[in-house]
Amino acid sequence: MQGTIFKILKNIRNSFFILSITSTILISKGTAKEITNLTWYKSVSVGKKLSDFRETVTSPALGKEAWKITLLPKDCGRNKEGDYSDCKNNGRDPVVGMGGGDRARSEYKTSKNFKGEKWHSVSIFIPNDFKSVEPVSTSFFQIFEEGEGPRLMLRPKYGVLSPRYYPVNGMDSSGVLHKALKIKDMKGKWTTIIFHTKMSKDPKKGFMKMYVNDELYNVFEGRTSFGGEHYTKFGIYHSWISRWVDKFQGEYPKQVIYYDNLFRTNKKEKLLKLIQKN
Repeated sequence: MQGTIFKILKNIRNSFFILSITSTILISKGTAKEITNLTWYKSVSVGKKLSDFRETVTSPALGKEAWKITLLPKDCGRNKEGDYSDCKNNGRDPVVGMGGGDRARSEYKTSKNFKGEKWHSVSIFIPNDFKSVEPVSTSFFQIFEEGEGPRLMLRPKYGVLSPRYYPVNGMDSSGVLHKALKIKDMKGKWTTIIFHTKMSKDPKKGFMKMYVNDELYNVFEGRTSFGGEHYTKFGIYHSWISRWVDKFQGEYPKQVIYYDNLFRTNKKEKLLKLIQKN
């Protein structure tokens, strides 16, 4: 009899425990839905000084919450598996390439890959005290082809936040500029950027277009893929950090950027319904 009562009590306890976990998961998913409809994982983060580089904040935010990303000066890490590291080249590549080295990042990547035509959004808040690390190369958002490399990087350079396209002909491209998105105009407020992309091996079908406030800012048309799967990245990514010389540029700065509206959909109409505005 006592054994039976014990089993009943144990089952009740386990049921409450499972319910508690489920509730926590649902709350977490529900909260994140206003920031993103995707699942994100840390990228090349093992061994970083600041391992928890993403914070959920209530201000600044477009809705109830947003994500704050922090990159400490030259804070590099490595992959959990394999020999890739942002801190040190694996010795098989003479320059910064697939072998790693000379990089630092506080970055997340999506777990779900995509092909073909998609609509993407990202809202970025640049603080007023944000400092550039030029001539170090910086990226805030990427579209990456699995096993190949970046197809698009959203980069601040010469005071402008503009896409850099990496079509598969081996040459990177600035695309066709319709309007410049100036960093000074972005500081202290949210800017929502939409990318309409078609990843294709066919140079007559592939394109990547950048919109701000429904206005076309930049476009690349041509072969945009080797035909593989693609994923998205967001966060602060530095490459060629050796270009920074303290003697001339001063102390390497910490960078902080806020993110919201990290969505990806098949149709523009669905994306616009998800996007929160100021």
